[in-house]
Amino acid sequence: MQFNFKDSIGVRDNVFREGREILAPYIAYVQKTIDDGGYDKEEGFANLPGDEVLLTAVQTLIAEKVTGKLVYVVVLGIGGSNLGTKAVYDALHGFVDALELKRFPKLLFLDTIDARYRNALMILLKERVTSPEEILICLVSKSGGTAETIANAEYVRVELEQNLGDMSDRFVVITDPNSPLQKKADEHAIAVLTVPEKVNGRFAVLSAVGLFPLAAAGIDIRAMREGALAIQKTCLSLSVEENPALASAIALWALHKEGYTIHDTFFFNPCLESLGKWYRQLMGESVGKENDLHGQVIHMGITPTVSIGSNDLHSVGQLYIGGPKDKVTTFVVAEHTGPERTFEEGLFAGLVPELRGKTPNTIITAMFEGTKAAYKNHALPFMEVVFPDISAHSLGSFLQYKMFEMMYLAKLLNVDAFDQPNVEAFKTETKRILK
Repeated sequence: MQFNFKDSIGVRDNVFREGREILAPYIAYVQKTIDDGGYDKEEGFANLPGDEVLLTAVQTLIAEKVTGKLVYVVVLGIGGSNLGTKAVYDALHGFVDALELKRFPKLLFLDTIDARYRNALMILLKERVTSPEEILICLVSKSGGTAETIANAEYVRVELEQNLGDMSDRFVVITDPNSPLQKKADEHAIAVLTVPEKVNGRFAVLSAVGLFPLAAAGIDIRAMREGALAIQKTCLSLSVEENPALASAIALWALHKEGYTIHDTFFFNPCLESLGKWYRQLMGESVGKENDLHGQVIHMGITPTVSIGSNDLHSVGQLYIGGPKDKVTTFVVAEHTGPERTFEEGLFAGLVPELRGKTPNTIITAMFEGTKAAYKNHALPFMEVVFPDISAHSLGSFLQYKMFEMMYLAKLLNVDAFDQPNVEAFKTETKRILK
């Protein structure tokens, strides 16, 4: 993965030096957390890619639950229990699932209690699933009491059992150790994988939360973990030139102080849109805080947005280039995305002569380079991430890099990257209203 920023971000070298000096003690702390192993600190999520006990537990349950008859893996979860898994799956398969009709097993995500969607999902499952071995239900809730997830679990169970009988053996619960959900699963002999309690949901994609459903769908989780480990050492370097997490965190911090309060991640491969939504939660919950580390009210935050090229160049490109200068952009593009053929003129010959002899990737690259040039011409700050390909390895690298970036950015902004006290505000009021 290539990372470019110096010639386009507009941050002076002395600012990068200042940020590095602020973060140096914290990076040493994170390194010690990794060296010590385990999960007794929130930063311990960094130990997930190298956790062989975790990998063995996941693979053992995969061998038990995944048969050659498996058609659908349904993930019941929301937020951190769902977004990372969906990001990886959509990048590799989900984006074209509706077109690859014969590729199985498929991952389906139930992250809403919208009646129309739930009913459509159950109609599909009842028509296509004729035996329990053809379906696997991943019930994911770290707390064990997420309202939407528990409601969906009961709905799916009741509906499926009408045709298939007892479905307890086809559920896998993924939750915190000793959560109410684990205790309920144990009562009914439902398989359980646990997530270290201090691994926050939005940092949990490389735990059982993501690894089990992705492995069940045939995705190479070893390659994901290897990708995360490959970039992790780099993300602990004190060199701004070598460490993309350090560089991007300092750039976002510095530009925020200059009034750039929006961070747009602009993907030029539409299959990565769900990756953007995963990052949107990571940034929104990690640095959007009412209080700083000392309890002072500061209302800190950088608003994360997601754009898709070239589609959004035709919708919000005018705003981005001509509108207020309050956005910093990270462009993301993959070099190789699959087999291609050149544009051949026929009925529409001459309408766009520049297309003659070009491949789709050549056209995307031209649009990408043209967009960067337009941003430079208008003095709009941006960074650039280039994937060598869209693979499990590359996705694992990107996920880990961004989680390290967010730790560092929160430290620079003087907020806690790992709490989310205001999320409880709507949950408390919702439960009060339901009563």
